[in-house]
Amino acid sequence: MKKNILETAFQLFLKNGFAGVSTNEIIREANVTKGCFYHYFKSKEDLIYNVIVIYLYPYLESIIKALEKWRTEQKELDVFKSIHFCYTFMPKLVTETGKMIPFREIQFLIYEGIKKYVYLAKKSCECSRQQRFLLKNLLDEGKKQGVISAKIDTDAYATTMMALKDGMIALHILDNSIDTKEKWESTFQTIWQEIKLTSQVEYVNRGGYLYEKTMS
Repeated sequence: MKKNILETAFQLFLKNGFAGVSTNEIIREANVTKGCFYHYFKSKEDLIYNVIVIYLYPYLESIIKALEKWRTEQKELDVFKSIHFCYTFMPKLVTETGKMIPFREIQFLIYEGIKKYVYLAKKSCECSRQQRFLLKNLLDEGKKQGVISAKIDTDAYATTMMALKDGMIALHILDNSIDTKEKWESTFQTIWQEIKLTSQVEYVNRGGYLYEKTMS
């Protein structure tokens, strides 16, 4: 019964937002009594907290888990593919009933929740920082492997890439016609052209003066 209430509430929140759904509407759609509802949840705010923890937290965390899984599955780290995956990957949310939640709906609900609920805002920031950290590590590894320019500020680029990705999600929420995948792909290619190591002279100079002398 509790799962039914949670699932019903989540579907209603996706359609109308947290503020646009009343407790009575949830009770009616879930086909339960008020007594049943308040047996499991103290209030609508208590229900919202449970919905966020059960549905939205795992969605946000799944991005980090997918990136970490990707890295562990690579026998040899391909920096280009790994950074591309990190920048363009977006998780999917499937409910227990097997329903795929549209990307735009879940992001809209997250954005609304971030503005209203501090605990969700903190969780979102935490996951964003972890993504940026993973991306920075990949850029640093690219420097070590000699495929990314030694001159770039990896922290600045990681921050910029995350800001671009989040910005395009926000644009997609405002305008559903914007193809986020296409935008991520095009901006990634532009960024990669900026950061990849293209000069053999720069590659030699990566080792410093003594390395350059040895090579000559």
